[in-house]
Amino acid sequence: MAAAKPKAKKGKKVTKSLKEVNVAVGLKKEPAAKGEVVGHISPGAWYVCFNDGVLNWVPPGWTYFICRGDGVLNRV
Repeated sequence: MAAAKPKAKKGKKVTKSLKEVNVAVGLKKEPAAKGEVVGHISPGAWYVCFNDGVLNWVPPGWTYFICRGDGVLNRV
């Protein structure tokens, strides 16, 4: 003989918005925020030299770069 399985609770049907939905079942309130998100770093970007149009890879945080084509100082 198989054991009787407990019946699953049926969720409340959402009609207009998600404000009524309680996603975190069992929690009495929203968990406290733990500060800033760590780990997101900008990978850098490609910039075009104003003098000769050569593409240059510039690491994140740099405000100036020297063009690899003609050696001209460029501002990001």
